[in-house]
Amino acid sequence: DLVESGETMRAAGLHAIATVLETEAVLICGRADHEVADPNSDFKRPEHAKLITQIQQRIAGVLAANKYVVCQYNVPKSLLEEAVKITPGRRAPTISPLTNGDEDWVAVSVMVEKKSVAVVMDQLVAIGAHDVFV
Repeated sequence: DLVESGETMRAAGLHAIATVLETEAVLICGRADHEVADPNSDFKRPEHAKLITQIQQRIAGVLAANKYVVCQYNVPKSLLEEAVKITPGRRAPTISPLTNGDEDWVAVSVMVEKKSVAVVMDQLVAIGAHDVFV
């Protein structure tokens, strides 16, 4: 089985008897090429700069997706400051008005670490947030 879950093997009525090889993928680039945040940096192979940046961004996205979940909830504006202390997000939460015309409430969308999502959801409900889901 090439993936961690083993679902394919179990579906076929098989089970693992030994691990033959454990591997990992590694992105390697020249020392000057790793500074992709600065588009003006001197790449040894400038034609690869865009591709290196794209691959790094995709890997970073996958790593973030494995570590975080998106949590969404509605909360009265009067409790927003307290809610944001509970869910500060990776950069910041996205706060939007509700479209039903209720100007006293907002919708919040924020990234929360998977390992703490249950506690965070409980804390949000405890302060008065509604419709909390991940």
